[in-house]
Amino acid sequence: MHTLEKIYLDSQLTNVKTNPEKKLMTEEEMEPIAKALVNQYTSVWKTLQAAIKKVPDEKWHDGVGKWYFSQTAYHIIETAQFYLGSEPDSMNWGARAGVIWDDVEDIEKEVLPKLTKELVNSYLLEVGEELAGAMRSVPNEEFFKTDGFEWFSSILDKLMYLLRHTNYHVGELNRALREWGLAPVRWG
Repeated sequence: MHTLEKIYLDSQLTNVKTNPEKKLMTEEEMEPIAKALVNQYTSVWKTLQAAIKKVPDEKWHDGVGKWYFSQTAYHIIETAQFYLGSEPDSMNWGARAGVIWDDVEDIEKEVLPKLTKELVNSYLLEVGEELAGAMRSVPNEEFFKTDGFEWFSSILDKLMYLLRHTNYHVGELNRALREWGLAPVRWG
C-alpha cells in the first residue's frame, strides 16, 4: 500500500472508531473511476514525494529565471488544493506558506525562505490525504457532474486536467535533478 493511501486509511479507521456509523470503503468497494483516479494520483504524488526527498538541501531553492525547485513543488500541491474545491473563488493562494502573492516583489527573499522542505512535505501529505479521501467514495456518476469550475465539462475533466498539470511539473523537477547530476526519481 502506498504511503498516501495508508495515511488516509489510518485516518478513516480513527474516524470509524469515533463515529461507528461511518463506513470505511475498501478498495474492492470503490467505483472504477474512483479507483483509477486514486491509483494514478497516488503514483504521481509518490513520485513528487520522492523528488522532494531526493533534491539536496543546497539545491532546494535553486532554479532558472523565475522557476525554482521548491516553489514548483509547492505550486503543484497548492494547485491540487485549489482544484479539490468546488468554487474557484474560495482559494486563499499562498496561505499555507504565509504568502500574499499580490504583495510579493522579490520571490527569492520573500517567498523561498518560507518554502521549507518540512512545510512542503507536510502540505503534500495533507492535500494528498484530502485528495485520496475525496475520490475514494465517489460514485461514478458524480464525476460527470459539474461544479463552480465552469471551464471544465465535468469534475472528472477537472481531475484529469489536474493530473496532467501535476505530471508536467513533476517532469520539470525530474529534469532539474538530471541537470544537477542526480538520477531522476522513478516514474510511476
